Amino acid sequence: MRTRIVSLALIAAIVAVALFGVPLAVGLARYALDDEAATLQRLADITASSVLNALAHDEAVTELPDPHDGTLLALYDDDGVRLLGSGPGTADRQVDAVLNGVGPQIVQGEQVIVTVPVTGEHEIIGAVRAARPSSTVYTSLVPLWLGMAGLAALVVGAVSLIARRQATRLAQPLEDLAGLASRLGDGDFSVRARPAGVPEVDAVGTAFTTTAGRLDELLARERAFAAEASHQLRTPLAALRLRLETAAAQPARDLGPAVVGALADADRLDAIVEDLLALAQDRHVDRVTALNAAEVLAEVARPHSALLAAAGRELHIEVEPGLPVVLASRSALGQVLAVLLDNAALHGAGRVTLTARDAGDAIAVDVADEGSGPPTGTDPFDRTTAHGHGIGLALARRLAEDQAGRLLLSRKTPPVFTVYLRASLPSENPVDSAPV
Repeated sequence: MRTRIVSLALIAAIVAVALFGVPLAVGLARYALDDEAATLQRLADITASSVLNALAHDEAVTELPDPHDGTLLALYDDDGVRLLGSGPGTADRQVDAVLNGVGPQIVQGEQVIVTVPVTGEHEIIGAVRAARPSSTVYTSLVPLWLGMAGLAALVVGAVSLIARRQATRLAQPLEDLAGLASRLGDGDFSVRARPAGVPEVDAVGTAFTTTAGRLDELLARERAFAAEASHQLRTPLAALRLRLETAAAQPARDLGPAVVGALADADRLDAIVEDLLALAQDRHVDRVTALNAAEVLAEVARPHSALLAAAGRELHIEVEPGLPVVLASRSALGQVLAVLLDNAALHGAGRVTLTARDAGDAIAVDVADEGSGPPTGTDPFDRTTAHGHGIGLALARRLAEDQAGRLLLSRKTPPVFTVYLRASLPSENPVDSAPV
């Protein structure tokens, strides 16, 4: 690309210089020849005036003006015989034409020849011929032509320099984009194109940066899905395993309820995978609906009660009476609460309490336990934490924000995580609920 830009610029410059310089050089040559012819005509006229009196009285002309510049000056009588000076011995065609009354003659060829008549009172009594080689005129133009050629070379050199700089300015961003594309192909999604100052190239760079960002985000979602799926599936798998182990330990009992419960747990596992896949693909799990807080809390708490009970712990649910309905996705809210309950079961201690309360224009759901909370100086929502909180809580926070809500650690010790969710308008009928 650089070579093409420079080549095209040089070709354009050379053509422009040639179209301007060649006619100018030719015009200067013609002008110099015309000027030389005018000079020779003045010399010839002066010479004709100086010899007129002698020719008119048949006196001998002994001397002609000496121009001292190589000009050939000759005087001819009315018979075409050279009387004095340098020139053809007898009249040539131009001298014959002048003697025959045609008038002054100017010829430009290998020589610039000017012939003028010497006119007496009633007739032409002679002719003066002045000639000078055209090569002398061209030689005088050589310095000027060399100056023009030097100026043309300077122009072409300047165009070459400017073209190289412009080629670098245009090609460098594209070369950088090619390098970034290679890095992107190697899996480096952090590449970003720098502004080049060229609108078209910047548009390509912006599109490239946007694409790299989307790919980076997509890959991050896919990686997060694997971590989040493994984290979220542990509790339902543990519940399923506990149910099956309980049924296996009592073979004499009717296995119908155990099978039904296991199927319910399997359905929950399937729903969790679907929800996480939807989140990884950056789409809502399902559309926002009006939810009864007590029903959602009871539904989410049900599979966790058995796990907590097996560990000798208790799960308690409290819902304020007269709460408005919650505006959220049922599956998204269920995932948020499931993460918080998992966190309390795995990292907390003592009784776990689920509380739904009115928080003004929002519904607040608190998940509390009697443990010591996250270690001092750590962020429980950080994915990189070494204490196991980050993956699930980061997912829960992202889901809560996706529902236009918030998730925060409202109290550190004993820990209380609070989810704030949108509530229905005051004009809507509240859903009456009581402590469970």
